[in-house]
Parts: sequence; C-alpha cells; structure tokens
Amino acid sequence: MLKTFKQQSLALELLKRHARISIVHKETGIPKALLRNTYRDLHGRSSRPGAVKYSTQGLTRTIKKYKEVTLFAVCFEKVASKSRENDIRKAISAFDIYKKSYPASQLDFSAAWVIARDLLQAITKIIKCHHCGAAILTNARENMIERCEVCKSICKENLL
Repeated sequence: MLKTFKQQSLALELLKRHARISIVHKETGIPKALLRNTYRDLHGRSSRPGAVKYSTQGLTRTIKKYKEVTLFAVCFEKVASKSRENDIRKAISAFDIYKKSYPASQLDFSAAWVIARDLLQAITKIIKCHHCGAAILTNARENMIERCEVCKSICKENLL
C-alpha cells in the first residue's frame, strides 16, 4: 500500500510540473491512460502530444538554450551532491530551484529530466572554465568546439 502511495504522489508531483506522460509512466509505472486523465483533471486540458527530446544536444541548438541547460545542469549537480534522494526526486528539487532562480526560462520539466538523465549517465558533464571558472557543459552540442560562454576561451578538455 505504501509503495502505491509513493508512486501516486510522485506522479502528482511530476504532473504538476507538466512532465510528459511518457516520463511519468516510466518513473512510476502507472498506466498512461490514468496519467492522461489525471493531467486533464489537474490542468483543465490534455497533455502536450509529441516525443520527448532524447538528448541534451537536442535542447541546446541556440546559445540562449545552451545557457539555460547549463544553468539547470549546475542546479542538478549541486542537488545531487547534497541529497540522498532517488534521481527523479533530485531532478524535481533541482528544477524547482532552477525555476525560482530563472522564472522566465523556457526550459520545462521534461527537458530537465533529459538533462539530468544525461548527466547521471555521464553523456554530458560539467567542467569549470580554466580561464574564468564558469561552468561549461561538455558534449552538449553537436559538432561544436566546447567554449566558455562567459570569456569565450576554448575548453582544454577538447584539446586533448
């Protein structure tokens, strides 16, 4: 009974943040039809159709989006280093912190989930700029030289 309650409460938290139904289903195991109905009850409309972006690279097509993704990644890394919660709870906490610090951001929870997943799987990672110390998200852009967006220096890791 407690397991069911935890799944349902997690699903509600994710749906409140407008997470894609496929993500909520994957994280909770609750049937998609029930999740769709619950989303409609919570928000008064159906959830957005379409596929989830499958990589951080798909979320960083512009410099502005790259900076937003990097800021979320920094928030997630900080939460992950200080929390013993499971990964999805870390993503929720990091997303809430991110949205409080940058409410005008266009980054939604589903994108944040993809970024967190890529960080956890070490597909992307955060390093510090060797020149100014700013955060650089590596492997986040296709066919791009990793460059600090603050001082514009090239990432040393790319030169190795």
